[in-house]
Amino acid sequence: MNLDLELVNKLKEQKILPIINSVNFKEDLLKLTSLLDTNKKIKIIEITLRESHSLENAIKLKKRFPNLIIGLGSIINKKQYEEVKNYNFSFFVSPGTIYEMINSKIENYIPGAETISEFNYLDNNEINIVKFFPATLSGGNLKLKSIENIYKNLMFIPTGGINKSNINSYINLKNVLCVGMSNIPDIIDFFNLQKHNENWFNSVY
Repeated sequence: MNLDLELVNKLKEQKILPIINSVNFKEDLLKLTSLLDTNKKIKIIEITLRESHSLENAIKLKKRFPNLIIGLGSIINKKQYEEVKNYNFSFFVSPGTIYEMINSKIENYIPGAETISEFNYLDNNEINIVKFFPATLSGGNLKLKSIENIYKNLMFIPTGGINKSNINSYINLKNVLCVGMSNIPDIIDFFNLQKHNENWFNSVY
């Protein structure tokens, strides 16, 4: 398995992998604080390295929230991974498949993929956890459902275009570990609804 079992179990329980597309530290801090204030059960997030200061912001957030498990996203080649691997982040995510990283058997690396050929390659190289990206533009939940009995060892993290109106169509699939979402208000709404439903269930039963 390409991801530690503890991380897999936490993601499965959490259902959403919140993604902070880092722009500036103050904005990132505001997003993360509002998210954590809403749901204390959030243990894992991803911070993408899309801007020049994103890594610096991620390091600051890691220090500010020492109990939070943080992974780095938008890794686009092995060289970039080598530059960030010693900052003690917990996992690394790429938008596509970086074959050099897979050949190097790098631990806690989640490759991105969207095609059947990529799924087939990953399955044959003992990669179990895959980022399905961009999800809604690549066949969405119907694509994942169509292959669930073919690639039985693959578990997906659909990312890209996931929102509060379509999230359940993904997380109810047996080959979906969790979904990746960057829309913080939609994530908060989902957790609030989940909390409301739990409270209702407890009050009735």
